[in-house]
Amino acid sequence: MNNKKKIYLVLTLFISIVLMFGIWFMFDNKENTLNDDDNSNYYIAAFIDGEASTTFPTTKDYIADVTCKKGSAEVNIGAKVAWTGTKWKLSVDDASVSDVACNIRFVTKPTWSSPGTGTLLAAIKKDNTVTETLTQPGIESSAHTLDDVPVQTASVSSTYQAYYITYGTGWEANGTKFNLTGTAVTSDTYAKSYSSLVGKYLVNKLVSDAGSSTAGTMKTTTNLSSVYYVVSATQNSFTYKVVSSNKNTTESLLASTEDDYGTSYYFRGAVTNNFVEYANMCWRIVRITGNGAIKLVLYNYNGLTDENNTPSSSTPCNVTGNDLAFARYEGDTYTSAFNSLRWNDNASVGFMYGTAGASSYAAAHANTNPSTILTNLNKWYTNVLSKQPGFNDNQLADTIWCNDKSVVTDTTFNPFNYTLGTNYGYAKNINYYSASKRLVQASSGSAGGTGPSLICPNDNNGGKLSKFTVSDTEYGNGALSGYAKVGLLTADEIAFAGSAYKKPNLTYYIYGNANDYWWALSPEVFDGHGAFVWGVSGNDQGFDSTFVFNDYYWMRPSLSLVASTKIISGSGTVSNPYRIAMQ
Repeated sequence: MNNKKKIYLVLTLFISIVLMFGIWFMFDNKENTLNDDDNSNYYIAAFIDGEASTTFPTTKDYIADVTCKKGSAEVNIGAKVAWTGTKWKLSVDDASVSDVACNIRFVTKPTWSSPGTGTLLAAIKKDNTVTETLTQPGIESSAHTLDDVPVQTASVSSTYQAYYITYGTGWEANGTKFNLTGTAVTSDTYAKSYSSLVGKYLVNKLVSDAGSSTAGTMKTTTNLSSVYYVVSATQNSFTYKVVSSNKNTTESLLASTEDDYGTSYYFRGAVTNNFVEYANMCWRIVRITGNGAIKLVLYNYNGLTDENNTPSSSTPCNVTGNDLAFARYEGDTYTSAFNSLRWNDNASVGFMYGTAGASSYAAAHANTNPSTILTNLNKWYTNVLSKQPGFNDNQLADTIWCNDKSVVTDTTFNPFNYTLGTNYGYAKNINYYSASKRLVQASSGSAGGTGPSLICPNDNNGGKLSKFTVSDTEYGNGALSGYAKVGLLTADEIAFAGSAYKKPNLTYYIYGNANDYWWALSPEVFDGHGAFVWGVSGNDQGFDSTFVFNDYYWMRPSLSLVASTKIISGSGTVSNPYRIAMQ
């Protein structure tokens, strides 16, 4: 069309004695124009941190909000203002409405150093002191005192009741491992001496590995991964606590490391002040990203399903149970395959995936098809989250969901003893994915181990195939356009929180209400027959993995709140969680 849309910008609003006349000025900055083929008139007032401005901001460090009216009535024309990478641009979905006045308000985006007033970010900063970790993420489980450790039970069959048991009266650190002290062997079989084991330490929770059928035979009591303190015992079973950290001190803190956006602040250990009540559900704060977004993971779904929109409790953070941390996305269904469509190909490790049987890495991992887990997360968003009163998608930040599809090309890394080739990441070639190297090497303390990272790597072709975002293409790939801003935690994020490969931890905060197997977003390996993705074991909360086709793993959604998110009240405790002001 020849007629261009006229853009008017308020320079300032002078209130006259009549209090009825405002002065609007034509604004003809071509970089901030609407679509040129629209001939309707728009009157634009721009405000930066409450002050009228003749231009839009020149940097991305703002949160923008648009409201439009025709006369005195508010109209919904789908007005949006977004940073394009070089400038702010205003656009509308419905350009057929004329004589519309729009106010665009730019507010400086809160950051950790300047979190604003009344924001969740400000409350977290006020209620926490950033400190160094007591244990290195990925190497040890969260440190603890014996009193912090939950009790578990081991059964003793009639066969092993006839065993003589090796025990110690104490333990000492041996590097990252343990030695039993005051070691001895029971004078009689377990069945006849079990009461003498109370208050002692065993080399294993399995009697078959903690003793011998031969009297006086001593099991190895040095260089142990864990030791097991006996709380009580009967002829058929005993209760115990696992000592898996030689620090012997409680770890519950907020620490920092780098992510894709800058400095991230993450909770670690037995944290008790990171509860959030949002959208009628309870969440735990995992970390603050480098751009100020607050990443959450579900703690209590609160009875909400696509068939039930009535919360089970008005105080969801006070409710505990084994399976409450998992989302019901379709009726009461909360288990899901990671990908049931392309399970026997490297492509199937993707949050989105490309072509099975492809002859290149790029084709296998092209983000063209949604995985099963992505489809089900979106069902939950549509069926449950978006239906909560006051929910507004604008409260969700478009953060990176890191599905690290980069492949390990170092053939010296082969913990599972596969026959490795030289073709990586496509078809049925055997290869590890990078999160595996970070987790396994960190856990073993082996040379060259980098440990977990909150920086999402580029893919093997140097691109952003793994960096899933909805619309952000500056930091992410924008491949989730048309999908919800929800995802899963990465194995690295879980490691920073307190879990580790082959090391139990029943004290860190993510364990709460999640006593079963659940998916992470990080690929593990393709073994020539099937693809595997990392997850968390509900039994001991160490890392586990399974075939992507298996549908017995549970879905635990994560989302990020924008840095400007306001709270109504709260201090983050279970009895007084941060309560989010719904928009």
